[in-house]
Amino acid sequence: MFRVELSDRAEKELKRLDKIYQPKVAKYLDLLSLDPFMGQKMTGELKGYWRIKIPPLRIVYTPDFENRVIWVKAIGFRGGVYR
Repeated sequence: MFRVELSDRAEKELKRLDKIYQPKVAKYLDLLSLDPFMGQKMTGELKGYWRIKIPPLRIVYTPDFENRVIWVKAIGFRGGVYR
């Protein structure tokens, strides 16, 4: 099992989300702690990052397999999460 750590940006974005999206994101963060491979590897500028799609949201993270930690970098809507 992995520990999930949110960046300051991700914490702020999670708090700003509508109340209907927060439980969905929390559920996927719990699932992510069990299976860090559930997302997709990203390419291009964001190579090394992974993403999970929860329409219309995205969770962008980096797994640290040695320390068994998932570093969540950003949580947000598709249009702005990759900036």
